[in-house]
Amino acid sequence: MLSQRVRQLSRPDNLPFHLAVAASAGLLLGVASLWFSPLWTLIALAGAGLAFASLKRPEIALLGILIATSSIVFEDRLPLIPIGIGSLHIPDVFLLASLGLIILRWLVEPDFKIVRTPLDCPLLIFYGVALLSTLRAIFQSSVEAQTGVRAIRIVSYYLTFFIVTNLVRQDRQRRFLLRGLFFLANIVAVAMVIQFLLGKSVPVLPGRVETLLTQGTRYGGITRILPPGQSLILVAFIVTSVTLILDRFRPIDMLRILQWSLLGLALVLTFSRASWMGTTLALFLLAYLLRRQGGQRLVGLGLVVTFLAAMILLVVLARPESQVARLASSSIERLSTVMGGKLFMDSSFRWRYAEYEYALPQVVSHPLLGLGLGARYRPFDARLDYEFFDGRAYVHNGHLWVLLKTGLLGYGGLLWLSLAFLIRGFKYWRGVPDPTVGGVILGFTLTYSTVLIAAVVSPVFREWFWTPVIGLMMGLNEVILRDSVPREVT
Repeated sequence: MLSQRVRQLSRPDNLPFHLAVAASAGLLLGVASLWFSPLWTLIALAGAGLAFASLKRPEIALLGILIATSSIVFEDRLPLIPIGIGSLHIPDVFLLASLGLIILRWLVEPDFKIVRTPLDCPLLIFYGVALLSTLRAIFQSSVEAQTGVRAIRIVSYYLTFFIVTNLVRQDRQRRFLLRGLFFLANIVAVAMVIQFLLGKSVPVLPGRVETLLTQGTRYGGITRILPPGQSLILVAFIVTSVTLILDRFRPIDMLRILQWSLLGLALVLTFSRASWMGTTLALFLLAYLLRRQGGQRLVGLGLVVTFLAAMILLVVLARPESQVARLASSSIERLSTVMGGKLFMDSSFRWRYAEYEYALPQVVSHPLLGLGLGARYRPFDARLDYEFFDGRAYVHNGHLWVLLKTGLLGYGGLLWLSLAFLIRGFKYWRGVPDPTVGGVILGFTLTYSTVLIAAVVSPVFREWFWTPVIGLMMGLNEVILRDSVPREVT
């Protein structure tokens, strides 16, 4: 096998191989230093080391994708590798190399079999239709080649699903990937708290860092933070909520409760009403599912929430002008807009009505394959476009975005994929012997339920920081089911 051959060559006692590698690396480093800048040489050297590590541990490449797309990394500061009609980002290289490794191992290793799951077909249909509709639009000149390639690039991160199901085959790989995901989420949460304390004048995070604005009211000193890592925050918060309830109490749970509180605070700092509503519904669904199995733990977690709320209330009453008090009051005010129909009167939601006026007729006119990724669906409109934003290809509703760009065929593939993932997660999580691992399956399933809800007002299906996370969640669920639940059951 290829991996065994790599291990044989890299044994500590294989002196000729190590000497050859050292000599070759020194020679290449010297030549590269003459041709390129020291920075690019250092980046290339680090990339080569990471590529070699990923060959032995593919989960490292998956975490590399998450670090670059869904954490606190500034996208515009990532080095680019120019290619023909566009360029490759570092995570693109991880993705392509990992997919290539699957093919290479299938070709050269007799006992390496491609893993098949019930999610393969709908995912390939969704991706294939998106690719076909975009290529057709490029050939018909309705989409510029670079624009289409960039859009395809984002959707291609759903293919992380196949990297997980085919290359993550050992329990230690799965545990390493999960720990890495939660570690990254904690880093993002800490960075968000620091950004909130510093305010928007000191940029620490990429993404949207802005003064909170709710129904025309601007809250001075309250910073709304939407970094790329917001996806990991949502995933980690819901999964941690589930595992805290399912797992038996241990002293280390106090640390997990602190982690859960930190993730919850970070979720609040996004001021994303869609995420708040989706998470609330997911937690109610969790309470319903665990009404018998985890009733005591649900009560315990509820008491923790009540205690934290009481502490915040005391601070608000004692120091109404403090930053904590203003954060609490602005959060309550923003949450109140969800009630009584106020949400649909908000200016940010009224924009969406104008988008529907343009998008729905285009869906009717292009029902099967849609317009293609990156295609413009409307003319310039002063209600939606302004000096620094051209939104003629952008639509807030993620479901409508898929229908508009890939037609009924593409949306049908996504709907099939979503239902299959949800059904399998809700049906089989109880069959996993380890309650913590079963909680991960249920947590990912509930998170995706939240994503589907949030997609009504946010284009999560085409966000760079969400597509690899969705592929990763789906792939990890399938890996856990494959290893923990009898095949005749699944």
